[in-house]
Amino acid sequence: MDTEPPQSQLISRYLLLVFIWSTTPLAVVLSIRELHPMWSLAIRFALSAPFAGLCLWLMKESLPLTRAALRSYLAGTLSLFGAMIFTYLGAAYLPSSLISLLFGLAPLIVGLLAHAVFRTQLLRAEQWFGLCVAFVGLLVIFGHSNNEAHPQGLGILYVMIGVSCYVGSVFWLKHEDSGIHPLAQTTGALILSALAMAFVLPFYWDKMPTQMPNIVTISAIIYSVMMASVVAMFCYFYLVQHLRPATVSLTTMLTPVLALVWGFWLNNERFTQFTWIGMTAIMMGLIAYFVRDINVLWQKA
Repeated sequence: MDTEPPQSQLISRYLLLVFIWSTTPLAVVLSIRELHPMWSLAIRFALSAPFAGLCLWLMKESLPLTRAALRSYLAGTLSLFGAMIFTYLGAAYLPSSLISLLFGLAPLIVGLLAHAVFRTQLLRAEQWFGLCVAFVGLLVIFGHSNNEAHPQGLGILYVMIGVSCYVGSVFWLKHEDSGIHPLAQTTGALILSALAMAFVLPFYWDKMPTQMPNIVTISAIIYSVMMASVVAMFCYFYLVQHLRPATVSLTTMLTPVLALVWGFWLNNERFTQFTWIGMTAIMMGLIAYFVRDINVLWQKA
C-alpha cells in the first residue's frame, strides 16, 4: 500500500528542483564561453546518455523498446534536443536570468494552447490578464534589443522557439501516456538526442574544439550532465506524482528570481532599463496567472 512521503522529503526535493532549474541557464551560458554552442550541447548529450543509462542499471530498471515506448522517447526528444538546441544558440546572445524568465512563460503558453486549441482548460480572467501583461513585457524587451549594442532580439527568438518545442513535448507526452519509468523516459530521450546531434555536428565541423576548455567551462558541462539532465528529472517526476500540477508549476515563478541572483553574483550580468521593465512585467504576469494557486497554498500554510 502506497503511503504519502514525509513533508520534509517533498520540501527538500522541491527546493532542490528550484535550485537546479535556476542555475541551469547559467551553466549553459558558462559552458559556451570557450566552446561553440552546438559542440557544448553535443558533449552534454554524449555524457548524459550513458550517465542516465548507468543510473537506470543501478536502479535495476529496464529500457523498454516497444513501439509505444519509442514514440514516447521521440516526444521527450522534442523537449531535449529540440528545446536545447535553440536554447544553446540563444545563450550566445542572452544573460542566463533572461533565459530562465523566458522559460518561465512555458506554463502560460501551455494554458493558452489548452484553452484555445485542445479545449482541456478554461482560462480565468486573471490568467488572461497575466498572459497579456507577460506578453507586453516580452514585446518591451524584444522591441528595444535589436541593435548592435544590445543584440538580444535573435537570442530571444531562438529561446522562444526552444520554449515552443518544450511546450509541444508536454502535450505530445501527455497524448502518448506510455507509463514508462521517468528515468527510462529520460534515458531513451537522451539517447535519441545524442544520435540527433551526430547529424547536426557536420554542419559545425569547422567549430570543433582544438584545445581543452578552462575549468569553468568543464565544470558547467559536468553540472549540466549530472544535475540538469538527471537529478532534476528525478525531482520533477517525483513531485508530479505527489503534488498538484499547479504547485509544481509555481517553480517557474521562483526560478527566474534566483537566476537573477546567480547571474548578477557569479556572471556579472547587467541589464538595460527596458530589459528591467520587460522582465518586471513578465514576473507580474506570472504572479497574476498563478494568483489563485498562490492563495490556495497560502491558506494551507
